Amino acid sequence: MRWSVTLLLGVVALGPITLGPMTLGVANAKAKIRLAQTSTVTNCMMLCNSQAATCQTTCLVPGAAPTGAATATGNANVSTTCQLGCSTQQIACQTSCAQTSPSQ
Repeated sequence: MRWSVTLLLGVVALGPITLGPMTLGVANAKAKIRLAQTSTVTNCMMLCNSQAATCQTTCLVPGAAPTGAATATGNANVSTTCQLGCSTQQIACQTSCAQTSPSQ
């Protein structure tokens, strides 16, 4: 651990260190860098996630109480079909967000 801290401090104090074709402390891109996201895309993705979370909360079905249990009700169970439907809608929504991204 001491070695990694020393190396990090060395990069900060001395700047980039060149080792052949690569340089420590510097990230280089070979091609044009496109923006990965914008606030519009992020907001769209977050809306998809929120809708999926709301959908998934409706997927719980009451469980039966186990025989001889101290409680009168059992744990809730998740409907797999419902969860799959929510996830499919989420992916479709996020795909739509990504396709409308200005970085396309």
